[in-house]
Amino acid sequence: MKLFFVAIVLAVVGTSSGKIFNKCELARLMLQNGFPRDQLSDWMCLVQNESRFDTTALNTRNTNGSKDYGLFQINNYYWCAEGRVGANDCKVQCSSLRDDNIADDLRCIKLIYSRHGFTAWVAWTKKCRGKPKPSVAECFVAGK
Repeated sequence: MKLFFVAIVLAVVGTSSGKIFNKCELARLMLQNGFPRDQLSDWMCLVQNESRFDTTALNTRNTNGSKDYGLFQINNYYWCAEGRVGANDCKVQCSSLRDDNIADDLRCIKLIYSRHGFTAWVAWTKKCRGKPKPSVAECFVAGK
């Protein structure tokens, strides 16, 4: 029985794959997916302060009991569904925001940004707005 339990745990752990991006990898991916180049420094600042570039990030400490998921810390109160709970404006399960495929994350943050801009993210408001942001210029140097 113990061996069966261990096998199940390893199977579950083995199927959940996350990724820690580096700044340039994420910046290039976002540019390829239609994000304006002049916003990339803001997005990198936001991601650095929200998730440390880790797609598996999960914040459960919100005062209203909601949770923030993944690279961009997308909140389940409005944007994603945790099971059947949540408004789910992005039409995505919250758990899918914590894997290494960020296509659904990018679609969702485009929606969030179109409605609220960067102020939808507390970390951007507190740590990025009006402050120096990471440069992404080196990410687009020819030959890199």
